[in-house]
Amino acid sequence: MTDADGRGHNAPCSNKDFDFFYRGLEAEQVLIQKCSSCSFLRNPPSPSCPECHSLEWQTLPLGGEGTVHSFTIHHYPPLPDFKTPHPVVLADMAEGIRLLGAMDGTAPEDIRIGMPVRFEFLRRGNVAAFRFRAA
Repeated sequence: MTDADGRGHNAPCSNKDFDFFYRGLEAEQVLIQKCSSCSFLRNPPSPSCPECHSLEWQTLPLGGEGTVHSFTIHHYPPLPDFKTPHPVVLADMAEGIRLLGAMDGTAPEDIRIGMPVRFEFLRRGNVAAFRFRAA
């Protein structure tokens, strides 16, 4: 799904740092930045590498397997296309980077630190998204 302005995604906002991420979600991939100079993996995206300050980077698709490092339960304010309360997970991904994402669709009392998780792709309204599910 693409929109009329050529961004290649329907995310509510657009900028040079994040467009690749939303285009990846349209293709059912979670992409992160990998520094072309020092190979540092970074998320959230940024214009330059925090390690070597290079402005050159490439995308790296994550495999989707991780474990829960931490989590919280979001109650307020209500968010479009989310039922409250809903869990938000910080996961240690197999590639060695942490990623924040919703884990709605899983009962909050069923989530445990160290629990294996994987990506599930879905649409939230008109926007491609991912969430974590128990592996």
